[in-house]
Formats: sequence, C-alpha cells, structure tokens
Amino acid sequence: MTTRASRLFLAAALACGALALTGCGTKSEFAGEPDYKAGHSDGCWTATSRVPGDPSTVTRNEGAWNASEAYRAGWKAGYSACRIRDDTGGGMGMPATGERGPGVH
Repeated sequence: MTTRASRLFLAAALACGALALTGCGTKSEFAGEPDYKAGHSDGCWTATSRVPGDPSTVTRNEGAWNASEAYRAGWKAGYSACRIRDDTGGGMGMPATGERGPGVH
C-alpha cells in the first residue's frame, strides 16, 4: 500500500470504529421511566439556558435528584446531549464558531 492509501484505510477504519462505538452505552437502562424523562428534560433545559456562575439558572428537581437514580441519569444525559459547546467546536448541530462566517458569532 502507498502512504496515501494507508492513510485513507486508517481514516476509514477509525471512522467505522467510531461509528460502531456511538451506539455503545447511549441507551440508559432507565430510558422508559418517567423520572428519567423528567430528568432528561431538566438537564437539557439547563444546558441550553444556564448562566455560568448563577445557580438560579440550573433547572433541577432536588428531591428527585436526591431520591431517584433514573432522574439523575436522565438529567446528566439531557445535559450532555443539549450542551452548547465552547468556541472549540459546535454544539446542537452548529459548526464551530470559526466556521460560521462573518457576523454570525
């Protein structure tokens, strides 16, 4: 194999491996439970509306957080799924800031 072909093969293999791993561990054992769904919703809301340093902008049912493993798992999954990334990468389907064009930052 040439160097170029080797690199293409390696890139394809890594892409396939990454794609295969995306399904691993993404489905929670609690996914069907109402507490999980409520936690996911609250976590996602927090991820998209939270103001760093202002705890009043965190949406979380403290009673459910303390009592329900399903709520905690849902909140964490929702927060991770909806978190808006920093300038190093896009989030929620958006490209990284540097890739958006002028005037769209």
